[in-house]
Amino acid sequence: MRLKAERQRLHMTQGELAAAGGVSKTSQVNYEGGSRAPDAIYLHEVAKAGVDTAFVITGESAQTTSHDIVLIRLLGGQEDDEGHPFHRRWLTAKGLAPQELCIVEVKGSSMEKVLSHGDHVLVNRADRQPQSGFSYALRQGDELLVRYCQVLPGGVLKVSGANADYAAYEVDPRKSSDVEIIGRVVSSTHEW
Repeated sequence: MRLKAERQRLHMTQGELAAAGGVSKTSQVNYEGGSRAPDAIYLHEVAKAGVDTAFVITGESAQTTSHDIVLIRLLGGQEDDEGHPFHRRWLTAKGLAPQELCIVEVKGSSMEKVLSHGDHVLVNRADRQPQSGFSYALRQGDELLVRYCQVLPGGVLKVSGANADYAAYEVDPRKSSDVEIIGRVVSSTHEW
């Protein structure tokens, strides 16, 4: 039945798919009816015609549909930014809600050795309570920064980069209207 569903999805007749697979129409009818199982050569050939053979064999699709993809937009990006594609299954497995995510572009060299200028990070805006040992996107004045945060006594944050040329500093986000925690960095891309 799954082979028939694939043939119908591709808007092909039994004769057309039989020809693509190098078999007779009778064999195609038998495959679709379940009285015979297709061999590997047939499956290889119909895959070239667009048949999702993983679905035919296992019932699980190997193809990604537009429903499987979520577009996450660049924070502060242009209006015509369509977003960066992420697989919905991956986001779900990580416990991330797409509506709470944004992309931040790394600027400068303060995170060099880990992140480079122009790299992108995926930021979870639902996770804005800093925890030591994680990276966060911060807005400090007019700057959008990606930094490590360490929570010190009294809720003060020690903010640092990966590049030793940039000194760490302390800030109390509760007392400073100049600092806003955008969210925790959950993934990154790095151009080589």
